[in-house]
Amino acid sequence: MSDLFQISLSALQSFQTAISVTSNNIANANTPGYVRESVDLSNDVPSGPDQTAIGNGVAVSGVTRAFSQLAETQLNTSQSSLSSLTAQQTYTNQIDNIVGTTAGGISTALTNYYNAWSTVANDPSSTAARQALLDQSQSLAQAFQSTSGQLQNLNTQINAGITADVSQINSDATSISALNAQIAIGTANGGGKAPNDLIDQRDAVISNLSKLVGISTTTDTNGAVNVFIGTGQPLVLQNTVTQLTTVPNQFDASQLEISTATSAGNIISGAITSGDLGGLLSARNQVVNPTLNQLGQIAVGLTTSANAQQNAGLDLTGSLGANLFKPLTATVTASSNNSDHSSATAAITNVGALTTDNYLLTYKSGTYSLTDQTSGAAVSFTGNGTVGNPITANGLAITLSGTPAAGDEFLIQPTTNAAANVAVALTNPSQLAAAGVLQTAAGVSNTGNATIGAATVQTPTNANLLTPTTLTFTGPTAYTVGTTSYVYTSGANIDLNGWQVAISGAPVAGDTFTVQPGAAGNNQNALAMANQASVGVFAGGTISISGATSDLVTSVGSQAQQINTAQTALTAVNTQALQTVQSTSGVNLDDEAASLLQWQQAYQASAQAFTIGNSIFTTLLDSINGTAS
Repeated sequence: MSDLFQISLSALQSFQTAISVTSNNIANANTPGYVRESVDLSNDVPSGPDQTAIGNGVAVSGVTRAFSQLAETQLNTSQSSLSSLTAQQTYTNQIDNIVGTTAGGISTALTNYYNAWSTVANDPSSTAARQALLDQSQSLAQAFQSTSGQLQNLNTQINAGITADVSQINSDATSISALNAQIAIGTANGGGKAPNDLIDQRDAVISNLSKLVGISTTTDTNGAVNVFIGTGQPLVLQNTVTQLTTVPNQFDASQLEISTATSAGNIISGAITSGDLGGLLSARNQVVNPTLNQLGQIAVGLTTSANAQQNAGLDLTGSLGANLFKPLTATVTASSNNSDHSSATAAITNVGALTTDNYLLTYKSGTYSLTDQTSGAAVSFTGNGTVGNPITANGLAITLSGTPAAGDEFLIQPTTNAAANVAVALTNPSQLAAAGVLQTAAGVSNTGNATIGAATVQTPTNANLLTPTTLTFTGPTAYTVGTTSYVYTSGANIDLNGWQVAISGAPVAGDTFTVQPGAAGNNQNALAMANQASVGVFAGGTISISGATSDLVTSVGSQAQQINTAQTALTAVNTQALQTVQSTSGVNLDDEAASLLQWQQAYQASAQAFTIGNSIFTTLLDSINGTAS
């Protein structure tokens, strides 16, 4: 009878445990991070030499979590990628709205500016038209400044996001470390059985961490989890946490980088490519900053070409035109890690060769090297960096002062800050150079068939540029200017007094041609200004200002669309991964209700067996007592 009692008692205890586990599943059906548990039952085999004996009942060998490491890893990976794209999507969509807007945007401001030049060309002496042009020039400068400011504000927002993410990552890492210690102790105290509730808590923290930064994990024999980020940088090793921190970029203190607090100067930003933190870094480096550079390139092209054309025209006073816009320069910043006080400057010498890339100038082993930061490729250059022989490359002339130390670096940003610095230099509408500097004409008494083309200004500073000049032919192959004789070749350029002109055809002795200042009221230069929108400026003269602006709007819109599409696709992947985890680890109330009924019936049956055993034992005692009497 003792065997029956033992068997029934073990069943009652085991099924009571099973009912408790099932009830706990039901209670936590909506608890975030909870993993469904199941009771593990095993046959309590008989002891002793008699292998045919009836068993000793049932025992609870453990409580198992319904957990799949593969499914969890897939979910965490998809969460990291999705969070990264979501962060990028936030900023690409904002930039698309900033750059692509019509009212008050760059495209509209440029159109209004060039249209204002056309209006001046229609009536060059109109003060009202000239004032309207100055106003549109101011509006264009403000549009550049405003767009640049909005983009810089996005970088400020990104910095705030980076700071918040790093703080939360450190907090999560500390929690994982603490739970590692508790789980190791609990496992040891439990005879090797892990504390499931603590493991659930740790997995939930790890899952949340994966949304902030891409992670990989390993598990030690004591149950502790090691967490790595980026390309393998340790974040949590057993109970040791490597805290992250934010530090200013060595070239731009307004942009934050990620470093490990335990290793001064150990910047790991480049290794973080996923999670919200990776998305913020990508948004800054691949979206915001490149857009600033493209916008700045347009600003440099606009101001340089406008000033050059202004300098080639005459204003209402008959003077050569002064700069319409303040000239823009490249930004050169010495690394905060440089060991000396040398400095560098960079002048923009050729807009046609200017790119939207930044460059790193490094001094090492007594020589300089120039690297394109976008492609990582070495850039060839000429010169040694002195005033008389600057380092020349990609439309830039770089001059250094002082003696740099080995390892010193300088970041050269040709266009990053250009748009923010666009400003109108003129204040008086009469200073707008609408008239052409020079006019050419053939003598009315000429008898040959030679013709003269338009004169172009080569050296605006030449003192004789506006001096009326007459070319008198002494024969078909020679002419004089004053008392000086020159050889004539049909179609060849004639360079005098800072201007250049070509005469073609067959002149005869006595034919004359004149080059003289343009009339202050003509519209030759205003027409040239109005046509600059479509004149090739960039990429060796193959891309115009309007073309570059269109390319900017198109590229930003295309990038936003691509990220939106990718984000939608990855959302579906993440949803599927979440469903896989839920189907494995989640609580199904219908299943749990069925299990609860199963365990209840088993418990009741065990109780009935126990009652039967008690009845049999009582009958046996009664029989023994009756015989004894």
